[in-house]
Amino acid sequence: MALVPATITVLFTSNYTGDHRVCWKECSAVVYDCTTIVTCLGGGTGCSTTISVIVDDEACVDACFDGYVQAVCEAESSVVGRIAWTTSYVPTNACENIEFTCAGMGASCPAFDILTDFDCGGTTVDIPEMQLGSVFGMCYPPGTVLVAPPSYTLSTGATACCDCYSVEFIAPSALATTGIYFYQDCTTQTFVQGTLTTGDLAVVVCAITGSEGFEYNSTITTVIGAVCP
Repeated sequence: MALVPATITVLFTSNYTGDHRVCWKECSAVVYDCTTIVTCLGGGTGCSTTISVIVDDEACVDACFDGYVQAVCEAESSVVGRIAWTTSYVPTNACENIEFTCAGMGASCPAFDILTDFDCGGTTVDIPEMQLGSVFGMCYPPGTVLVAPPSYTLSTGATACCDCYSVEFIAPSALATTGIYFYQDCTTQTFVQGTLTTGDLAVVVCAITGSEGFEYNSTITTVIGAVCP
């Protein structure tokens, strides 16, 4: 998540001379903010004002805003004389998935730490030992240059960080075994890590496609389900 300031410029033709209220809200909201008042010349002349908003530049969907303009001589509760408007903000820096592939010469790749990008919900991530051929992904802004950890290769993932599926992590099948599982959360984009011990209930999460993984030799299994929010 990367919250950034943005502005909405509302342009309209005023027939009434005097103050106009410019009401606005996020499209999903119920209550309008009608605190913006602009004085217009009327008589069919142009009038305008600017509204300051905060948007998420890493969001998976456009930010939608709607509102209306109305002369203040009408009651705020009245629908008479309202001029409706709507607009949207398109995120410009949506995250992309970078795939890490264990391609070492032995049977596994060593554990490593990596700092993922904070704009994509990142933090320092502890990756456990991984089996040869294991693939998992993490989110970074487009154009990020990374140095591959020892024994790993990097590539741009086939899916964006906005593609999310339900993932079920099933506890190890081997007796008295505890293993590490990890994934990147679809809503927060943060990297989540946990443990499962033989006999534990399965853990079901909504994960960014390709980010799920588990510790080498833990015998944890995963089941990929349906698309999730």
